[in-house]
Amino acid sequence: MSEYRGLLEMAGKFHGDICGGIVMGTKLAIHGMEKMQMKPGEKDKRLIVYTEIDRCISDAIMSVTQTSLGKKSLKPMGYGKFAATFVNIETGEALRLVDREANNKDERADDETIEELIERIDGTPGEELFDVQRVSVKIDKNDLPGKPLEIMKCKECGETVMDGKHHIKGGYAYCTSCYTGSYYTLL
Repeated sequence: MSEYRGLLEMAGKFHGDICGGIVMGTKLAIHGMEKMQMKPGEKDKRLIVYTEIDRCISDAIMSVTQTSLGKKSLKPMGYGKFAATFVNIETGEALRLVDREANNKDERADDETIEELIERIDGTPGEELFDVQRVSVKIDKNDLPGKPLEIMKCKECGETVMDGKHHIKGGYAYCTSCYTGSYYTLL
């Protein structure tokens, strides 16, 4: 079994099934880690990955890179793009990989089965599937893995706000919900 197929199986188990996003996300994560000279499928404490979409591809990236929200090594950006940026926090090197097929609908075969897609992607070099861009990523010290550096209490609701995610107004700390509004409404 190829490295790709083994990692694809692992990503599929994590996600719940193998779909197009898992197929492409697995290959993207492998290619990104190899470009960063890291071993796909193994946790590397130097790695932070920014995913640009909250879809299946992000589950594959999470599985293959062994990054996670809880360890602050996975950063979901919610841009709706089939892309991810791999950052080595020791060297500052950062590479953004973009899925070419997602941006070129004409190149995709709509009638391709998952098995045919897997076979094609397994046999295609990453250089042919992804655009790689050297980028610069400024990472706030509060966004690095490790223990929280800042812990504040919101003046209005009294809830704890960690990792510098608070806002200061009139010399007091406020959570984002109280400061700018929230995604939820109290009933």
